[in-house]
Amino acid sequence: MNIAEMIAAKQAELVELKSAIIAGDAEAIEKSDALVKELEGLEDRQAKADAAMAKMKGMGAPAAEDISAKSLGEHFAQALKKSGMIKGGSRFDVAAPEFKASGDTQLTPASVVNALTTIDTNVVEAPRTRLVIRDLFGAEVISGSALEYYVERAMEGSPAVTPEGTLKPQIHFADPTKHTVTLDKIAEFIKESDEYIADAPFLASAINGRLLYQLFLAEQNYLVEKLVNTSGIQTDTTSWTASIKAAELADIIFGACTDVDSASGYAADAIVMHPATWQIIRLGKDNNGQYYGGGYFADGQGKTLWGVPVVTTTAVTASQIIVGAFKTCGSVVSKGGYKVEATNTDKDDFEKNLMTIRAEERLALAVRRPAGFKLITKA
Repeated sequence: MNIAEMIAAKQAELVELKSAIIAGDAEAIEKSDALVKELEGLEDRQAKADAAMAKMKGMGAPAAEDISAKSLGEHFAQALKKSGMIKGGSRFDVAAPEFKASGDTQLTPASVVNALTTIDTNVVEAPRTRLVIRDLFGAEVISGSALEYYVERAMEGSPAVTPEGTLKPQIHFADPTKHTVTLDKIAEFIKESDEYIADAPFLASAINGRLLYQLFLAEQNYLVEKLVNTSGIQTDTTSWTASIKAAELADIIFGACTDVDSASGYAADAIVMHPATWQIIRLGKDNNGQYYGGGYFADGQGKTLWGVPVVTTTAVTASQIIVGAFKTCGSVVSKGGYKVEATNTDKDDFEKNLMTIRAEERLALAVRRPAGFKLITKA
């Protein structure tokens, strides 16, 4: 029994004596005094123990159970480890002494070369696309499986100056258009051997470094596809040619920002383009051979064009640019969060010492003001 449990036991005894103490039972009062003294001693020991643990943590030796998870993968790995499903193995050293004559050069025995090899368990990751699209939109959480919303239609008629005694113009708002978006599920799974996941950090790495990244990448591609195929967004497929100059492309983008503002009433808050497209703009030079916007270090303050943040990602093609008021005109609708589950009973996993780890999420894209986005496509 640890100190905290002992304190809880003494406190429980005091509670049991409460009615007898109220009744004035001398024996109960005497026993309660003794319990109080014992509690004071235990609480003093607990305080000293806490202080000692704090010093240990300060020296860089925190207890394993006190380390909080910094990611979904670590959280899952810790939960799995506490459940008893992961059994840690013991470490051992291998020595194979070899007798050699005093005149021979001492070399590493071939029999222990493998035992002396240090293995770096970090996996060198393949190049990855930055995950930036979801953060551009607003966010909503729903409890159902679909979202129904209404978009206002154009006003009919218009106010006007009217002379005294004349008819006033009538205005009318057409019935709003109903839109419904249904949550889609994005899911995937991987299989890992017991030997591979026996070390909890390896499991966290598998979840964070591969499983979740691929889920987020699919999510990003999903949002871009949904947006560019949304009915009612503005499009331009006539201005951008393969030989376009930086200044010409910048002019087209400025025009798109104006169109977004004029049609939706909201200013563009992001310009999304492929890195190769940004390169065309950033390497543009004026008639004096100087880079537009400054020299090599001009990007130190971040990517912007006409005062609007530029987001570069391979989620769009080198033939696409999206200009939009993302936060105000669209939102990512989700139900719950990301879910990660694991089992060793899928098919014949138990017989093969395998574990199936599944990750999934449910989401949809609601574009409430399609006119708040403009897709520019290379002709």
